[in-house]
Formats: sequence, structure tokens, C-alpha cells
Amino acid sequence: MKRQWYYRGSLKSCNYSCSYCPFSKKKDSLTKLQMDRTAFFRFVEKACKEKIIQGAVQIVPYGEALIHSYYWEGLAKLSRNPQLDAVGAQSNFSFPVEQMLSYYREQGGIADKLRLWGTFHPEMTSIEQFVQQCKHLTYQKISYCVGAVGVPEHIPIIQKLRHSLPSSVYLWINKMDGADRAYTPSEKKAFLEIDSYFELELSHHKSDWKLCMNNRFVEADGTMHRCNLDKQSAGNFYHDIVSNKVPACRRKECSCFLSYCNQKEEALRPFLPYPAFRIPLDWNYSG
Repeated sequence: MKRQWYYRGSLKSCNYSCSYCPFSKKKDSLTKLQMDRTAFFRFVEKACKEKIIQGAVQIVPYGEALIHSYYWEGLAKLSRNPQLDAVGAQSNFSFPVEQMLSYYREQGGIADKLRLWGTFHPEMTSIEQFVQQCKHLTYQKISYCVGAVGVPEHIPIIQKLRHSLPSSVYLWINKMDGADRAYTPSEKKAFLEIDSYFELELSHHKSDWKLCMNNRFVEADGTMHRCNLDKQSAGNFYHDIVSNKVPACRRKECSCFLSYCNQKEEALRPFLPYPAFRIPLDWNYSG
């Protein structure tokens, strides 16, 4: 069975210091980075050994993973697994593109299988710097998407970003968490003009575990869940990977893309076969 596999290691540090992010306040020691590396390669080795691991692997770190070469090495090995169709990671796109992609290829990484998800942080980088990184990825023929948090005050800069990117690159908008008011009609219109799938973020996705059986979220110690929000154990990646004894999800709502993208919703069809990467098929911005 092909599944979307998510992996989140013990990494909790980032090279950015965004005011709203708790991980920007931390810097992992060399010892902790080595622990994260060891856990990641344990996951990679198991994923490449087990025939049951099929589909796609998305790395979703609490921090910035792609500034560390060992993540590129692991992604390269995963990409060589013939049972995996795609591999990727979430990032802030601050890594040296040419250097890391060269390393990925040196490690035998298959570029056609690589999928990257880049978040634009206006506090930490300029549009020009971010777009330059994207241009490098486009030149290298890497499949990727970019996006930003839908802060109303950031609408002008996000609009500028959209017009600075190639039309073939999808720019998504995440609904802002913790807002004390709803978006105004004009704000909603502006974000929909940037991201025509923004309605997915504004909708309420009722939790239904029967719609998301084909996904597993793996933590550093091997604990598995259905998604990043589900707290119920779905077994352990290293001890009972084939366990089907997964209790029903207790959540009422799937409140973020990484959770609701696992549901078999008609509205998610453009993102198939692996919505985890958030890259719609045949995308072309015409706004």
C-alpha cells in the first residue's frame, strides 16, 4: 500500500529568529545534532529496508533541516529506493542551493523525485533573496512550492512575491493562527487572488479517521501517529510497523494543511497523488 510517510526528528533549532516561532530561540548543540542525525539515518535505513514502505516521504522538522548536509544525504538515499515515488522536506529556503543540490546528486540523489516546500519569512529575508533561491531551484529543475502566513499587514509584500515568482510556481497562503478577528472581505479576496486554493485554509475539515488511513507520522523514537496533530499511537516504526490497531482519532477538526491534506477530499484532488508536498499538478498562476 502506498502511503504518505512523514518524519519529524529531534531537531529543534533554526538559523532564523522569527518573533512568532519558539524554535528560533534555540540552537542545538553538536551532541544534539549528532543525536538527530543518528535518529534520522535509523529511519532512512529502516525505510529503505522494509518492502512495506511505499509511496512518499516528507520531512517536517521543528526547525531548519536543509542547512544540515546529513538531511540531504538521507534524502538522497531515500530517493534511490525504487518503492518511493517522491521525497522532500519543509524549509525556509536559506540553504546554499547549488552546494546542497550538488551534494544531493553526489550521494546518488534522484532530482526528479525531490519535492521541496519553502516558507517565506518576511522578518528574515527579502523578496529578492528568496526569489533568487527559487530561481536556482527552477534552473536545477527541482519541483517545489512556496508560501507564507496570511498576515493581513503582509498582503502587499506577498503580492509582490507572487508577481516576482515564475507563474509555474504555486504560492500557498496559510491561515493566520490566533487572530482575534476574521479576515475582512477585501483581505480574503486579496489572498484568494494569490492562492486560489486558500478556501481550503478557511474551511472546517471535520476529523474522520476513516478518510486518512494511508498516512503515518513518525517521530524520532519511532512512535507513529496518523498525522502531526493526532496524539493516538499507531504503533512503532521500528517494532510493529504493520500494526493496524490504530485507535480512532479524538480530534474534532483537522486544523492545518498537514492534517487535512491526508483526507480523501475532492477539493484536494489537484494535489494528488501526494498532497503532503503541497504542489498542485499543472499549476499556472494567471492572476
